[in-house]
Amino acid sequence: MDGPQGNETRKQASYWRRVLRVTAALVALWAGVTVFFPWLALELPDTVAGFPLGYWVVAQGALLIYLAIVVGYAMVMERLDARYRGEEPAPPQERTLG
Repeated sequence: MDGPQGNETRKQASYWRRVLRVTAALVALWAGVTVFFPWLALELPDTVAGFPLGYWVVAQGALLIYLAIVVGYAMVMERLDARYRGEEPAPPQERTLG
């Protein structure tokens, strides 16, 4: 017998499975960037002020990727929350300069 409680419990379980999948994928991306990019930087030969240029480039690129991970997570979670609440996601705010 599935009443309102049973449907709500299934809905919550589905929501949390999706949240865990998104979180696991983004943590895997974060770990890959953190480990794999510096490893690739070892192959770049140039130096600047005695430091390997590859590490400078990787450090800046990794920061941009980390920022993209955070923004992507926020956007996905906003859509997911709206979907499971039964609402449409809010449109992006229009900004005016001036």
